[in-house]
Amino acid sequence: MKISFKKTLLVLTAFAAVMTIHSTTFAFGSKEKTPEEQVAEKDKKATQVYNEGVKHMEKAKKIVSDGDSTYAFNYRATSDAKAKKEYEKALDKFKTATELKPDMADAFNNLGYCYRKLGKLTLSLENYHKALELEPGFPQAHEYLGETFLAMDSLKLAQGQLQMLQELKSPYADTLLKSIELYKLGKVNDKLTGTSNK
Repeated sequence: MKISFKKTLLVLTAFAAVMTIHSTTFAFGSKEKTPEEQVAEKDKKATQVYNEGVKHMEKAKKIVSDGDSTYAFNYRATSDAKAKKEYEKALDKFKTATELKPDMADAFNNLGYCYRKLGKLTLSLENYHKALELEPGFPQAHEYLGETFLAMDSLKLAQGQLQMLQELKSPYADTLLKSIELYKLGKVNDKLTGTSNK
């Protein structure tokens, strides 16, 4: 039986087309991720972005702390322009992290901290409350929330956060206590000098 060149070419072309379709389908199919893989990928990206935010936040803290021995207990907004820029960069990273992983309490907590250091106290409060909603009893969020209350001249509310931290037996209670003492000293100084140190 004689097979013509035309038939052979037609059969080979058809075979190649079938193989191309099959391999393309297989290649595309292998690139699709399961919902679990997609969540894991988003979580990984959120963690990466969060860590970048922490670096900016730490850089801002270092800029300010180099010239201020009481920085660790300073509840006020920063006035340092370089530190502000770093806090703003950190904010962008933490916002992205919360968009990728809406249950990331640490990112909301750090958003609250950065907003406080930029003097945006209402946004600061909102983010601490979100962190505590996600993780009730979150010690650092209670400490930072107490410091935000100090920045708002709400000593009683700050003392409520201190009491909560003491009940949790958290070492953050000591930090908030020192911030409260700094606040009270500032108020005494204001009375003595007749100025406002807010």
